[in-house]
Amino acid sequence: MALYFPVVGLLVGCLLCGFDFLCGRFAGSEMLAILDVLFLAFISGGLHLDGLADAADGLLAHRPREKTLEIMRDQRIGAMGALALIFCVLMKYAAIRELVEGNRWIWLLAAPAFARTAQVAGLALTDYARKDGGIGENLFQRKKFRLLLFSPAAAVIPFFIGTEAGMQALLLFLIVTAAFFSFCGKRIGGMTGDTIGALSEIVETCVLVLGGL
Repeated sequence: MALYFPVVGLLVGCLLCGFDFLCGRFAGSEMLAILDVLFLAFISGGLHLDGLADAADGLLAHRPREKTLEIMRDQRIGAMGALALIFCVLMKYAAIRELVEGNRWIWLLAAPAFARTAQVAGLALTDYARKDGGIGENLFQRKKFRLLLFSPAAAVIPFFIGTEAGMQALLLFLIVTAAFFSFCGKRIGGMTGDTIGALSEIVETCVLVLGGL
């Protein structure tokens, strides 16, 4: 299933582009940006945003590894989780508002694709952090590099704007993903379902912000 995550990302991006086009016929730039952010949250059932909130509560709590994992498993949202959600949504909203009309569809297509590519990279390249198991354990398949087969698809999209935009997007993706892997590895010894969701949201937001610059 994880093999097709980048393809799912491309499909989500296509749906977002269509949604943006249709809503743009009657909605102003501010309302359109809000609707696009709402669409991204709705299409994933809020699952990745929930992971972002849980991961922020645990990883930013400066607690020992086991306590961090315990906090992340708690369904209640804390201050760090709430702040992470607020800033994520605000940054997506501001970035989408700044997207240039001619290249708008490219960034709306690329952001979900890069986000799902980050997910499969985490599942194939990192260890599962919970020693006692968890909901996302079966998705982790470390060193099964065949899962990365469709991963280059997302990287190709920004090159339709130009070589510079393509290289910037690819470099941003690699730096953000690698940095998050390293951070989670030091804090909890790997990744969990929550951190995979958090990484997805972070990458999606960063790609949109790059497009809006």
